[in-house]
Amino acid sequence: MSKYITPTLTVAANKHDASSMGGPTTSPINIAVTDDLDVTEITHKVLDVTTSNAVLINNADYAAAITAGTEGAFVFLKNLTTTADIYIGHGADAALEDGGGGEATRLMTLKPKEFAWFPYDLENDLIYDADSAVAGGLEAIIFVRTG
Repeated sequence: MSKYITPTLTVAANKHDASSMGGPTTSPINIAVTDDLDVTEITHKVLDVTTSNAVLINNADYAAAITAGTEGAFVFLKNLTTTADIYIGHGADAALEDGGGGEATRLMTLKPKEFAWFPYDLENDLIYDADSAVAGGLEAIIFVRTG
């Protein structure tokens, strides 16, 4: 059964010479994008983070055969910590904190309190680790779309 979500992204900034909170450009920035997305499954997790990597999304949990661009997920991640950098990557089970090892590829670093929203094709497992251990340090919501 389909479920619908409506994500909205707003990016705003003052022009660089504004008297309060000057922005990065000579003109103000005001970008707003919204979309209605049809999803078939929603998974929510709050995960402990450590310096040892762990699987965030096991692609086999969602589909036996993945068609990139058709099946996949929208992923929301939030670093809930005030101190730890959290590393997100994909591929083989290997460390991410040193920039990757083995066959793992680091995709991003979430600094304390940062978040990310992105589509993910579920062709590989998504993995994570951190530069320090924090209980309940990473929130993940996976919105699966199929067909």
